[in-house]
Amino acid sequence: MRLAIARAVVTGGSMAAAALGGAVPALAEPPLLNGTYDIKGGDQDSFWTASSTCATDGCIAKINSNVGWSGNAVMNGGRWNLTVTKPDGVVCDNGAYAPVVIAYSVDAVTGAGTVTADSNGECPGGQVTAAQFQVQKISNFS
Repeated sequence: MRLAIARAVVTGGSMAAAALGGAVPALAEPPLLNGTYDIKGGDQDSFWTASSTCATDGCIAKINSNVGWSGNAVMNGGRWNLTVTKPDGVVCDNGAYAPVVIAYSVDAVTGAGTVTADSNGECPGGQVTAAQFQVQKISNFS
């Protein structure tokens, strides 16, 4: 008797899926960052090389910039998010150099991004700045 009920449930579910136009679509993988990218706008124009991997706990992209930093971007909510610290990234009002924390957030589909720089931790009266930028793929890895 249990087998007959289980078959009825499976058959009923299959009929419901057919009535709705077929099988339920699988969730799509997020667009990965793999290759070389031209970064326009933001704090400065630059190039990134990136290599992404995904596992059951999420996706990570190892990114290297031609302006001297590297880091790991994490996929979260359809965006690649990355934070880096530039040791001498800002000149304070007193002339001293101080680290600046820079956060990048890029829409995985459109490539539209926001870069936020925060020098508040090291400079007296530091500032937070934000700017828009665009990521455009220019080549794949060979």
